[in-house]
Amino acid sequence: MATALMIVVLLALMPLRVPVCAAMGLSAIVGLAMLDMPFNTLVRYMATDVRSVPLLAIPFFVLAGNMMNQFGMTRRIFNFLEVVVGYFSGGLAQVAVLAAMVFGGISGSALATIAGLGIITVHAMQRAGYRPEFAAALVVAASLMDPLIPPSIMFIIYAVQMNVSVADLFIAGVIPGIMLGVLLMANNTLLVRFKIEPAPPPVTPSWERLKTTFLQGFPALLTPIIILRSMTTGLFTPTEASVLAVLYTLFLGVIHREVTWQRLVASFEESARATALIMFLTALGTVMGFVMTSERAAELMANWMVSFTDSRYVVLALVVLALLVMGIFLEAIPVMLIAVPLFGPLVVTYGVDPVHFGVVLTFAILLGIVHPPIGLGIFAVCAITRLRMEPVVKATLLFYPVFVVCLLLLMFIPALSTWLPRLLLKH
Repeated sequence: MATALMIVVLLALMPLRVPVCAAMGLSAIVGLAMLDMPFNTLVRYMATDVRSVPLLAIPFFVLAGNMMNQFGMTRRIFNFLEVVVGYFSGGLAQVAVLAAMVFGGISGSALATIAGLGIITVHAMQRAGYRPEFAAALVVAASLMDPLIPPSIMFIIYAVQMNVSVADLFIAGVIPGIMLGVLLMANNTLLVRFKIEPAPPPVTPSWERLKTTFLQGFPALLTPIIILRSMTTGLFTPTEASVLAVLYTLFLGVIHREVTWQRLVASFEESARATALIMFLTALGTVMGFVMTSERAAELMANWMVSFTDSRYVVLALVVLALLVMGIFLEAIPVMLIAVPLFGPLVVTYGVDPVHFGVVLTFAILLGIVHPPIGLGIFAVCAITRLRMEPVVKATLLFYPVFVVCLLLLMFIPALSTWLPRLLLKH
């Protein structure tokens, strides 16, 4: 009863435009009141999980992404990739996907990628002759790779909630993230070849420009490789790798003479705001998880589901459907904080690997940023490019087949998520 009322209160407050922090806090208080728990439980549980060592990686990865933007490395990556693949038909659309893939290996956040690449990508594609609405929609679609490709802020939160190895989840996201990128690039090729989306003729770059952009962009391209390699060899933990990412980014900024006091301050301010929001939501999510656990919500749901199916794939499909519906009304992190304690133990009792479920759950929740009424990704790209929301929403429909195919593959082929961690980490 407490769990149901808590979720109802949250869903009722969100359409009223109550800030998500306040909505989650009030919902948690309602849940504790229904359990007759003292209200100091709220503070006690909020302070417990945020002191987790894996969560320390979040501010450093966020800082690394902000520093990449402030020091101009995002622009250098985009320029280099434009020279490498821009001479293909529709090449600049492919550059947008590849740039998002690389940036995702640094920031770990879809919204950070939209903020970092949005203006650069949309303006470059518009100058080349693409529709700005298509370019904006492509940026949002490509940003879905970034919480899958390590590092991932959502994976860190999931790992803490489910007591799963962060390194396992980071490695598990590599193949799904690359797969989504390949599907998006194939989709771009089909859109251009069948003239569904107009594209300008390709331009062959000069060798001099290739050399210049390579020297400027290649060191930044190494950042995701350094992060991933340091973890797979066991040299660093994910938290230590996040510090390495910051130090390497700062080193590149010094080499390129882009480091100034103002840019450093801006990077730290943006990172502090983002980290404070994430940590506060995570703390409130811990309290909501305590309410659900106290009522044995997952166990009761499992007993109910056993009465009509014993197929783990049916259960997984029902959970994904619930996540997609929740993503329509709530932001990504609140959905994860509610869904993990509710559905995580449930799917594990059906034999679903928790690492596999972490990848599926993350991607299903992420789809909420590409459609209204919340659609944070669309709101963000429209805000920074000053485009109208309606044509951008229509343009995102061109990428829905990719989203559906990718989600189905991740759901029904667990090896896409579990094979690489077992191979590299020797489980």
